[in-house]
Amino acid sequence: MSGMRAGPVLKALAARTVATWVATLPEPATSERVRDDFFYVRVPGHARRWIPIEIEVDERTVRLTSHVLIPPEEDAESFWRFLLRTNADASDAAFAIDPDGVVLLVGRTPCDGLTEDDLDRIVGAIVTKTERTFRTLLRIGFASRFSD
Repeated sequence: MSGMRAGPVLKALAARTVATWVATLPEPATSERVRDDFFYVRVPGHARRWIPIEIEVDERTVRLTSHVLIPPEEDAESFWRFLLRTNADASDAAFAIDPDGVVLLVGRTPCDGLTEDDLDRIVGAIVTKTERTFRTLLRIGFASRFSD
């Protein structure tokens, strides 16, 4: 494929792959197709009861974003240092922040050749990183809320 048609065609194919993948999510996961190119899923976790993931299909890439936590209320330096150290081994999903300082986990993959296995791998990375870091982030950035 080339030129102007490649982007929309790849986007449509990738959106179809995402829709198929979303339709096969096991319960109790939930999903909603917000637009043709935007999906919202929630998968169950342990450290965090539900892990929300937005899946947006652009003309070249599929972006998966999970809102992990609001900005820290205290010990921000340790909080951000922990996230940066955790990012050192990032492969399929990495921590980022939005303009309001909300902590995100973001994964991207090309539309070209997208498979359900690609989505499984990235969502798995998001879930794993959330499970491994969520309670530590709470203890660092919100310690006074949990003290006796």
